[in-house]
Amino acid sequence: MATAKPKITPPVAPEYDFDNWSEEDEEKAILAAVPDVRHIIVERRFIGRLSDGTIVEVPLTLTLDEVDELQAEGAPPIDQFKSILKKVHGDASANDFGKRDMVEGAILAEKFFRSLQKIQQAAFPE
Repeated sequence: MATAKPKITPPVAPEYDFDNWSEEDEEKAILAAVPDVRHIIVERRFIGRLSDGTIVEVPLTLTLDEVDELQAEGAPPIDQFKSILKKVHGDASANDFGKRDMVEGAILAEKFFRSLQKIQQAAFPE
């Protein structure tokens, strides 16, 4: 008795409409792609929450030597943030952060450095 072979259907490639793509479509797509990265500041600590709920905590009290070291490397903010994580929480924390979505990491790093800047500016109200 012959066994019937299962019928394999090739996957259908999605159809993309490049010809009618507009600036408005792109703007909506970009906004939909922004991950939900939030942060709070508690007792001189920056506490960030990534879109999967992971909490990342770093102090807002860097020494001048630490700032010099970060700036001497000439690294972008996301790499500087990873260096801070490594210094505060060790290699495992920095390695875990490095495996995360690049956009999420960049957003969190930017929020951290903007928070530092706002704290410095708050010392000199106009």
